[in-house]
Amino acid sequence: MRRPRNRWIFFALVIVATGSVGSIAWAETKVVDRLEASVNSNIILQSDIRRFRETVGLRSKLDPLFAASALGEHLGTASDKEIVSALIHDRLILQAFPVSDSDVESEINAIQSNQRISRERLREELQKNGFRFNDYFELIRLSTAKRNLIDREIRARVSVSDDDVKNHFYNHYSKQSPASRSYRVKIIIFSRSNFKSAKALQETAERASTALKSGDSFEEVARRYSDDSSSESGGDLGALTEDQMSPAIRKEVKKLKVGGVSPIFGDSSSRLFILKLADVLSVDDSRLAAVKEEIRNQIAAGEYHRQIQLWLDRQEQQAFIHRAPES
Repeated sequence: MRRPRNRWIFFALVIVATGSVGSIAWAETKVVDRLEASVNSNIILQSDIRRFRETVGLRSKLDPLFAASALGEHLGTASDKEIVSALIHDRLILQAFPVSDSDVESEINAIQSNQRISRERLREELQKNGFRFNDYFELIRLSTAKRNLIDREIRARVSVSDDDVKNHFYNHYSKQSPASRSYRVKIIIFSRSNFKSAKALQETAERASTALKSGDSFEEVARRYSDDSSSESGGDLGALTEDQMSPAIRKEVKKLKVGGVSPIFGDSSSRLFILKLADVLSVDDSRLAAVKEEIRNQIAAGEYHRQIQLWLDRQEQQAFIHRAPES
């Protein structure tokens, strides 16, 4: 929820120096900071933008979401507006997953223990690299909040199946020609000759399609409804090359991802079909095995990013966020 901008007065913090030259009074006004935004009354200043840029090296090491973000990839050309958006997201996460000073101290103590470094030495190393200990402290707070977000809200929403990996491989990695592949296809067939009317044929096909959408297994529905001999094996046609398929079936198979089920297709005056693409086999299978985990990690990273963005979008809709008018 956002209130209209005209309800919010943005201000600048100023230093006013006064004096006189002869009988002429003078005043000098210097802006030392500016309010850029607020998130549920938590303010973001222009100095926060400067500090963000100055501590980016530290942030990239501590913030689990920063390096893979769009801002992390092009920070050198990022605008103040983009950084303000990132800071708003940080505030939203910290407000949803607050981390106390004592929790931050525990995190830092654990880091010191793992790295066998004293607090004094830690401060010295930070100072040598141009960072303040307070910056480090607050980035540890932020990184802890983001890990809590991932663990409590995001991780359970991210799942990458073997079918997802195969689909990604064949769409992005494999350069083999279609002739080098075969497709394991399952089918449900409804023949017009086995029904009183075309309408009865269509209605039966639709009942089968509804059963599949309701969660019944393809194999079970094939045994129940298909009038093809393949129904005994759950509709399994085995592995077929594209040349072994009819044009209509080949066209539908090419539309499917591994594990996908087609809509009803065909001609109600003769036969209707429902297909499932159970698997894709290829001479590239050995290469798939070699890059399987790499692909899984790529897909998972993208899904984590998508789910986090969805979470942030929901939080933005519920928060009171105000931005300073652009100068």
